[in-house]
Amino acid sequence: MLGFMKITIGKHSGFCFGVKRAYDLTCVNSKDCDDVFILGKLVHNDDVCKDLYKRGIKEIKSLSDIGQGTVIFTAHGIGPGMYEKASANGIKIIDTTCPKVMKAQRIAKIYADKGYIIIIFGDKEHKEVKSIVEWSKHKARVIDSLSEAKKIKISRKKKYCLISQTTQNAYEFKDIHAYLKKIAKKFVYFNTICDSTSQRQNEIRKLAKNNDIVVIVGGRDSANSRRLYKISNEINKKSYFVENEKQLKKSWITNMKTIAVSAGASTPDWVIKKVVDRIKNIA
Repeated sequence: MLGFMKITIGKHSGFCFGVKRAYDLTCVNSKDCDDVFILGKLVHNDDVCKDLYKRGIKEIKSLSDIGQGTVIFTAHGIGPGMYEKASANGIKIIDTTCPKVMKAQRIAKIYADKGYIIIIFGDKEHKEVKSIVEWSKHKARVIDSLSEAKKIKISRKKKYCLISQTTQNAYEFKDIHAYLKKIAKKFVYFNTICDSTSQRQNEIRKLAKNNDIVVIVGGRDSANSRRLYKISNEINKKSYFVENEKQLKKSWITNMKTIAVSAGASTPDWVIKKVVDRIKNIA
């Protein structure tokens, strides 16, 4: 049956630049350290986290959980207070904050210092967004949709700066930008959505339209992976979200002629390969 099935793997699947950088920095720089701790999860993918744990890197929830040693700040970024606390306690730092996230953080700080109200398009509880809020000295309003943007009472006397979580929906950001530009007299914006995110989202729309089914591979807590699934599912109801090959169901694949596989920015190549191999075996 496999001879009649076409499997297309998205070109923009797997580790993005920021995640690969964070993973490489962690693996290389932790080799010469005895006690290495990571503040939270490096990325939202259990397979990657298990790989790091095997390397002896321990996960912590707070800097208070360690005395001395080395702490890894994750790709999602952290607030300025954490750098100060680590340094004050003599803890060495391996900073893997994605440069794209760092850019959003610095914009938030610069424009908050200039008296702007920062509007962040993002998920309120996401670690990246929380870090950006902290860099703005908490002078930020977080919204997750155009409808939330419309609830903001815009004053013509105040200044506003719109930025975005790096993995947000690029189309919706444009709608929010267009709306705020119309009603805010003093308004600036910066599209801080990562190019990789936009490329994945544009690609998944095409894959969902041109294939019988779509399989999205990503961690259950990965915001960008879930967003890919949401976009795909709006176009193709035969879209499925899996963390790894073990979650694939034969009923999804049987009698399908074209299958697309895409993956979030925190999904490693080895997991994608296992998913594709499993599809071939089922077929």
